[in-house]
Amino acid sequence: MPDASAILGAAAFLGTTGALVWAGAVAGVVREALRPERRSVGWALARGYPTEPTAWGLDGREWNFEFEGTSCPVFEVGESDPAAPTLIFLHGFARSRFDALARLGPLLPHAKRFLLPDLPGHGDARGRSTRLGTDEDRFVAALAAQATTGQIWLAGHSLGATIAIHAAALPELAPRTRGVLALAPYERLRTPLGARLELRAMPRRPLVAPALTALAALGVRERSTREAAARLTCPLAVIAGEVDPVTPLDEARAIAQAARLSHWSSIAHARHDDFHTLGTREIDAAMQWMAMR
Repeated sequence: MPDASAILGAAAFLGTTGALVWAGAVAGVVREALRPERRSVGWALARGYPTEPTAWGLDGREWNFEFEGTSCPVFEVGESDPAAPTLIFLHGFARSRFDALARLGPLLPHAKRFLLPDLPGHGDARGRSTRLGTDEDRFVAALAAQATTGQIWLAGHSLGATIAIHAAALPELAPRTRGVLALAPYERLRTPLGARLELRAMPRRPLVAPALTALAALGVRERSTREAAARLTCPLAVIAGEVDPVTPLDEARAIAQAARLSHWSSIAHARHDDFHTLGTREIDAAMQWMAMR
């Protein structure tokens, strides 16, 4: 018969090992969330994405936007007049202005000028890490205040879509915002955190809650995208993919339904990154709908 003390020692060892593995996994989730892989020019070249703001045959330039100790590159495409109708496009998590530039095609007929920034903690931005939508709406408001004087549209993908909705609800931006185009927005941060774990065959339930607690202690807090949508005074157009493994279709639809003036469409067979290929007609229709409001 095994010695009782040996059994207890083995159990304690396994328990300690399991706790250390769990703590390491939580720390890994938090670290990746705050410091995502940088998607810069080499990443764009490897995928055949455009790397210059002139890629669409329009005038283009690049400059840096300074925000609270960060320096964030911005692609400016089209007219240089800050009074021109301007669309600010916000990329998703672990993406960059290069990804936004690749998605710009369906939007080109709907504005005269486009601003595509690297969000803090992404791309070639320098300074602080991302705060995953906690306060990036103020980043957008500051960018709009510095670089535009006329009407604006806000558009974004995934994380960028949630930030766009929160930004348009700010009192300083609401009077100037013609509309928001949200591609695959999610309700709260726990949605993409959990989805990324499941896509890697990692357990969602034991990791998401402690990761969110750790992020909150570091100043990153969850916010409701539906509540922000309900505060909008401008039109909101939401587009989601029907087989998106990150943003559930019902969650995106609920965000659209929360807005007072909304347009909803879903794209058959589209996943999380397919909107600039499978969704061109839906994007065009959504922008036309907003223009008529």
